[in-house]
Amino acid sequence: MGKKFELNPGESVLVDNKRSTLQGKKIKFPVYSRCILTDRRFVYFDLGKMAPFHMQLGILIMLLVKGNPVSFPLEGLKASRGKYAKNKKLLELKAIDGSVVLLSGFEKSLEWFRDSLLSNGIGLSQIGDEEWQVTV
Repeated sequence: MGKKFELNPGESVLVDNKRSTLQGKKIKFPVYSRCILTDRRFVYFDLGKMAPFHMQLGILIMLLVKGNPVSFPLEGLKASRGKYAKNKKLLELKAIDGSVVLLSGFEKSLEWFRDSLLSNGIGLSQIGDEEWQVTV
């Protein structure tokens, strides 16, 4: 279940792997979600109402529910330390339109994001204390 990810013409995938994200409406749950970084956007798969069950029901639900791709254009994308409840060890990626995704493990997620961008010629410049912006 879920929509299929499709590349735009001329777009190339830089990194495609699973990352721990926090998902859900009022209450957020940690789930492993497919995250794709292309030369134009960051895409993660939102599990919607199935997020609370994703980790608890295990491999069966993981095989059946893939989620819907949510795109964040790299242009203007900001990365900063995120917070949910008492958890301050999150990387928050925020698009120009205000949409947000939270990745678990601030240091490791920031290192993964920065290294993936830099190895492909895309910069991540610091604009504040624990705040960065993608420079395409």
